[in-house]
Amino acid sequence: MENKKEKEKIIQINQNTFALSFSIIILIYFFYGFFTNENAAGAGGYNADFKLIWENLTLLKEGIIVNLNNYNYTDSRPPLSYILHILLNPFTYNMEVFRLSNFLISSFIPFLLYFSIKEKYPNLDKSLILLLSLTVTLSPFFRTTSYWALGENYGLIFLLLSYLTYANLKKNLFNYALLRKITIIFFLCLFSSLIVYFDQKLIFVPFLVFVLLINFKIKIDLKIYSVFLFFIFSLPYLYLIYLWGALIPTSAYEARGVGSSLNLFHPGYCLTILVVAIFPFYFLSNLNLKIIKNKIFSRNLIYIFIVFLIYCLLINFFGDFESLRIEGKGAFHKLSIILIENLDIRFLFTSVIFFLSIIFIYLIFEDKIDLSIIIYFTILSLFTFPFYQEYLDPLFYILIFSFFNIRFKFEDKKNIYLLVLYFLIFSLVSKYYYQITI
Repeated sequence: MENKKEKEKIIQINQNTFALSFSIIILIYFFYGFFTNENAAGAGGYNADFKLIWENLTLLKEGIIVNLNNYNYTDSRPPLSYILHILLNPFTYNMEVFRLSNFLISSFIPFLLYFSIKEKYPNLDKSLILLLSLTVTLSPFFRTTSYWALGENYGLIFLLLSYLTYANLKKNLFNYALLRKITIIFFLCLFSSLIVYFDQKLIFVPFLVFVLLINFKIKIDLKIYSVFLFFIFSLPYLYLIYLWGALIPTSAYEARGVGSSLNLFHPGYCLTILVVAIFPFYFLSNLNLKIIKNKIFSRNLIYIFIVFLIYCLLINFFGDFESLRIEGKGAFHKLSIILIENLDIRFLFTSVIFFLSIIFIYLIFEDKIDLSIIIYFTILSLFTFPFYQEYLDPLFYILIFSFFNIRFKFEDKKNIYLLVLYFLIFSLVSKYYYQITI
């Protein structure tokens, strides 16, 4: 009996050592990317987005209020990140120091993600939690955002802060005194509202938090208090909409043609991007042959097939597949352009991938909240041009370990290592792709 316990202890030590070693390698790779000026998502570089970000920062330094509606402000996102840098960051006097400060701020995301995973999977080994939290740094866009001072990571920081605050409130809902509940609800509403001021596509987070609060078993006074807080925190953005005459800054609105047309192919590409972003979680899911069989032979699949058939008719008669530009649309779009020259075959390949992506998502997700967020992004893609991989990755990786209700099985450590290996390979392939195309 003692020998068995000793063997189990040795196995556990070896597993922890391997996980920690893997984590250190990923961490070194993350820092290596910064110091080698890596551009793994096509959005970095001194003469690309970073140049525009530095110009926007310089513009707002000359006067925040007077330049909120300046046509030379070229960011498509609200200016809160710039404002906070101007007011709180002492390292905005130099481009390199500014880059470094952004890199260090972005490093809080795996730190917060660690506590988020620990909250959702309390029985998981700490070494594996560390490995999974650092895996987010393998995301090509997370890396590029961290290295080149793009603003998306600030929204992810407050998304995780919102989740941790929500989880704390939910866990102690019947233990906390009234004053403490009032305080926590205040910060929960504040954190989730601020997300929109960093990245407006994340507006689903405050809406989700609002729904969760309304469904809590708390006094009606606290629910009214929550409504009041969300209203107050929305006022600055309502002023920005009035100032810009749109949901995004003026120059970005005109450049992207928001709302001027429907991008019919984007919902399909949105789903393929999502599949790429979450594919290895399939091997950690609760799916088995019986569940898959029941889902495939259910009435829901017939509805999905009918919807997809209507979608195919729409893109076939009203879409312009031949004129689709190469930017955005994810890995499958780029792969099809590289591998398939014949336009008809490429269209057929794309349609099949669209359908398989829908089936994959249908098999994996079934919770209403999870599906609602996926549907939200699918609809949003219709009005968004271009639609990039960055809009879903690493966002959905973080959502899986936070607000999503789906739970995965992490008992099989081999599948965890396969998940990490998948994201490592994807990171390296993406880095190579942009090295040869930029």
